[in-house]
Amino acid sequence: MTSPDPTATGAPSSTADGSVVQSPTGTPSSTPLPAETVTALQTALSAEQAAVWAYGLVAAYDKDDAAMVEQDRSGHLLRRDATAARLVAGGAAVTEPAPAYSTPVVPTDAASARQLAQAIEADAAAGWRLVLGSTDDAELRGFALTGLSDAAVRMAMWKKAAGASPVTVPFPGQG
Repeated sequence: MTSPDPTATGAPSSTADGSVVQSPTGTPSSTPLPAETVTALQTALSAEQAAVWAYGLVAAYDKDDAAMVEQDRSGHLLRRDATAARLVAGGAAVTEPAPAYSTPVVPTDAASARQLAQAIEADAAAGWRLVLGSTDDAELRGFALTGLSDAAVRMAMWKKAAGASPVTVPFPGQG
């Protein structure tokens, strides 16, 4: 979605519409991460960093969904920070966020802002799906699965807000 120009179990939090997403919690392992896992986590981290930035655009154009925008941006901030902590604990450097990102949808009104929000969540889901395939570590896979699930829930909420049908996809994060 965008390019440059947080454990599996957590305390559930409610979104603007009352659905529940997981807040990343727990202590990351200090075991060194394999290179493939670092690469996948960096990809997911980049998606989270882009999401935090891009939700600023969504907020500027979709005033009607301000509470949902803030909730979703906060979720990405938590996951971004938890992911960075995992990378550091695993002995890897954290990729810094870009100052700005290009987006597949340039918002000009609430409808296009909702399309951008869907793209943000599709990218986050893809990043977490990549992490799932990069490790056999059960705890890290749980962390990634929670990230994937949260992105899928948020994407469905944005599709519903946009009046899209169907609101769910069979395999979030895939193509």
